[in-house]
Amino acid sequence: MMAKEKKQRRIDQINGLTVLFLTLCGCTVTFLTTSFLGHGIFTFWIFLILCWFGLYKQALGCFAVYFVAIAWLMIETKYQFSIPSPLLFSMIYKLLLPAMPAYLLAKIPSGKLTASLRKMPIPTRIMLVLIVMLRFAPTVLHEFGEVRESMKIRGFLKSVGNVLRHPMDTLEYAIVPMVFRSLKIADELAASAIVRGIESPYKKESYYVSRIATLDCFLIVVSVGVAVFCYLL
Repeated sequence: MMAKEKKQRRIDQINGLTVLFLTLCGCTVTFLTTSFLGHGIFTFWIFLILCWFGLYKQALGCFAVYFVAIAWLMIETKYQFSIPSPLLFSMIYKLLLPAMPAYLLAKIPSGKLTASLRKMPIPTRIMLVLIVMLRFAPTVLHEFGEVRESMKIRGFLKSVGNVLRHPMDTLEYAIVPMVFRSLKIADELAASAIVRGIESPYKKESYYVSRIATLDCFLIVVSVGVAVFCYLL
């Protein structure tokens, strides 16, 4: 419990705009960098950031998948075979980089993220769309975990063989609850926004103080430097 609270305190120290900037840098590097080395260096930098915020398990998991995708893609290129498809591994290693800072973005409280977005010169309607998009996916993933636990308790996920023998039943028991839960989540998000006065035309205040601190400046400057270095490799 203490480790979880310490991790959350570290996450609370960072500004939401900084994490958005890290995600943007990740997208820029992954689409502009043609070098495996440059792409790997920036991925390692994001890996270190996740570790500093206490997300060791997620950082190690992502980096392990990234390393396997790169290694297997190099093997396929060297020996000229395509099973599994090189396109699959190429998509994994390309999309995993922006997904890592996006995961950190999902850990920021929605109120703090909203306060950070209000500092940007964007229309309110666009801001609302961004907030819902950024918060909907993590909530759905959490609900999917609950559905999976329920399926395990009821014996639908006894083993991999059982899932392979009854794939349609497994999909049905997973998809139907998720559809209804997604509808419920959408209604709850809309109701929560209305209750908090999102439709009010007056200037809104926030519980969170949104300011760029020393940590934010350090992450932004170093990330830009590492991104430029990776692009020039």
